[in-house]
Amino acid sequence: MKPENRADEPRLPPGPAWSDFCNRLEKLGTRILEEDFPADPRARAEGFRHLSRLTTYALQWHLEFSDTKFPAFHRYDDDAVKWGGPNADNHYLRARIDPRGTYRVRLQTKGLRNVIFSTPEGEMQLDQYQVFEERSLKDLEIAADGALEIWLSPDEQAHNWIPLHPAVDHLLVRLYVTDWNRDAIPHVSIDRLGYEGQAPAAIRPDEIGERLDQAARWIERTVLYWKQFLTRRRDGSGDNALSPPTAVPGGAADILYGGGWYALGEGEALLMECEKPEADYWSVQLYSSPWFESLDIANRCCSLNGEQMQIDEDGQFRLVIAATDPGIPNWLDTEGRPDGMISYRWIWSRNAPVPRTKVIPLEDLRQHLSGSTPRFSREDRRKQIAQRREGITRRFRR
Repeated sequence: MKPENRADEPRLPPGPAWSDFCNRLEKLGTRILEEDFPADPRARAEGFRHLSRLTTYALQWHLEFSDTKFPAFHRYDDDAVKWGGPNADNHYLRARIDPRGTYRVRLQTKGLRNVIFSTPEGEMQLDQYQVFEERSLKDLEIAADGALEIWLSPDEQAHNWIPLHPAVDHLLVRLYVTDWNRDAIPHVSIDRLGYEGQAPAAIRPDEIGERLDQAARWIERTVLYWKQFLTRRRDGSGDNALSPPTAVPGGAADILYGGGWYALGEGEALLMECEKPEADYWSVQLYSSPWFESLDIANRCCSLNGEQMQIDEDGQFRLVIAATDPGIPNWLDTEGRPDGMISYRWIWSRNAPVPRTKVIPLEDLRQHLSGSTPRFSREDRRKQIAQRREGITRRFRR
């Protein structure tokens, strides 16, 4: 069921607009109970939590962060509000921009692993896939003290210029946090030139209806888009096999994605083997279905990046996906889910190795590992999880 196009409908005054917003949420809650969505109690509970998360994000983005004259960065896809398969190692920020304006972005890069600045036309789930410009640290002039200043405008600037295409509607920032406990997570600011020292106008009554409609439409499209995306992905690839890495429409050009679906029975594990990619950043992560959320990244080991991964003596990494701890460093915890999505990312990579997979009995795991794969005790796992939790708390300032 595709949400109807409401773009040409008249704006509702605040009271009726709020009622309309709530009614649409209620219909969406009924929609995820239909037969093409999972019927098991856990998935349904996660579905309603997912709706609450999307509602939190959409109301903030469309009502609190919609002013292109006085923009501010909105953090999203963190450990609590998530959608669209977020990277556990990214600190995501976005800010509304008017492509006719001139904007200055500032941050301190000392200790920062890397960053990608992107100017998209909108959202994949709104059928907007174009990304017009991208920059990472290697593309920019950084001051001797680590300060970075970037200019976004339709007219060329002297330094660190990102041109604004007429269809751009926001600036997306991906800060890469590979070492969760040490990498810098800088404050990023944005200002529109010509509005210094001024204040935004009071919100108009007719704006509320428009923004609530935009928020409701975003939630409706997000739930259905990513559910359909995952269904097509699984139907096209089958289970327990991974696709080769490739850039995807709507994603950054420097990011190669690959993935697939695991489906495991009692006592089974999926072994993933791959040559270590020659990439500045790389990772493997698990996601829920059909909500396409990252799992509990703070309290479980459901993602690993190149900094966290154990590499064997032969230059390969071997990773186990299972519900039970296999006693090795490279374990991705399924949280007891019999199936789910696997995604890997090779970013700023000089090669594109393709992982190999096979389903094995967990009790036979050691027969399939390298002799250099170390054992990982319960105490090792407790320390690993404690470090993850500390890193998430540090990054998101909980």
